[in-house]
Amino acid sequence: MLLDRQLLLDRSGMTAGEAIVHLVGMQAQSPLAPYVGLWSRLRDFDPDDLASLIMQRKAVRGTSLRKTLHLHTAADYLATTNRC
Repeated sequence: MLLDRQLLLDRSGMTAGEAIVHLVGMQAQSPLAPYVGLWSRLRDFDPDDLASLIMQRKAVRGTSLRKTLHLHTAADYLATTNRC
């Protein structure tokens, strides 16, 4: 089911990094959108976890799907931008 795949039926025990990998891109038009998105999906979400991933350049907020801002893992983002 789509809602389950998007982690929207029950809060998951995944880490922020695992959830970003699982979701393959999260809407991030506003800077707070990924924080709210992960908070609503993860049982033990700590905003500092996402901030650390971004500061360590393991997660990237950039243009992708339909040229809108999304949050991706750095590896996923590089893979998509190198093809364009």
